[in-house]
Amino acid sequence: MPTFTHLIFDLDGTIINSKLGLLNSTNYMLQQMGINHLDSTDFVDQLIGPPIQDGLKNVLGFREKQVELGVRLFREYYSTRGLYEGELFPGILDLLEELQTQGKQIYLATSKRDQFVSTVIRHFELDRYLDDVQGAGNGGKHTKAELITKLMDRNQINPSEKVVMIGDTIYDIIGGQANEISTIGVGYGFGKSEEIQRLNPTYFAKEVEELFELLV
Repeated sequence: MPTFTHLIFDLDGTIINSKLGLLNSTNYMLQQMGINHLDSTDFVDQLIGPPIQDGLKNVLGFREKQVELGVRLFREYYSTRGLYEGELFPGILDLLEELQTQGKQIYLATSKRDQFVSTVIRHFELDRYLDDVQGAGNGGKHTKAELITKLMDRNQINPSEKVVMIGDTIYDIIGGQANEISTIGVGYGFGKSEEIQRLNPTYFAKEVEELFELLV
C-alpha cells in the first residue's frame, strides 16, 4: 500500500456533496436570465471542476456578456444560500480525523473563490484538519494545476510520489500529473469515472471506504 505524507484534497465532489447548492444556484441563474427551457440537472455535474466561467461558456454555450451576467447571478444565490446546501460525504470526517492522528499533512485545493472557501470550511468544521488551503482568489481564472503549484510552492512541497492529489474530476488528475505527484481519482463524486480512469490516475477509489483503505 502507498505511504503518502502530503495529501491535497479537492472540495466539491470529494469532501462535500454540494450538488444541491450548485443545482439551486444554477436554477436561480437561469430563471433570472429568463432561460427556462434548460434542465439544469442534465448539466450541473459538468459545471463542477473548472472555473464557472469556462463551464458556462463550454457547457451552456454562453457568450461573453452572458457569462459575466451568469457568474454574477450564480454567485448571488450561492454566496447567501447555496454554499450551505450540502453535506459531507459519509465517512469523510472519520478519514480526515484518522489522517490527522497519523500526522499526515492535509491540504485543500479548490476552484472556489477564497471568500466562499473560508465560509464553507468553517461551516462544515473542516478548518481543524487542514494545514493550508488554496482557493481561486477573488474570481480570476486558474487551472487546477496552477492552484496545486501555488499550494506546493507556498508550503515548500517538492514533487514526489508521497504527495497525492485526490479528486473527483479530470481536472484534479490533470493538475496532479502536471505537478508530478501521485493522483487518486474518486468515483463517488460528480465526475465521470470512465473519463477519470482514462487518464490513468495512480489509484482509483469507487467509494470513500476504498479511499480510506488507500490513505490509512
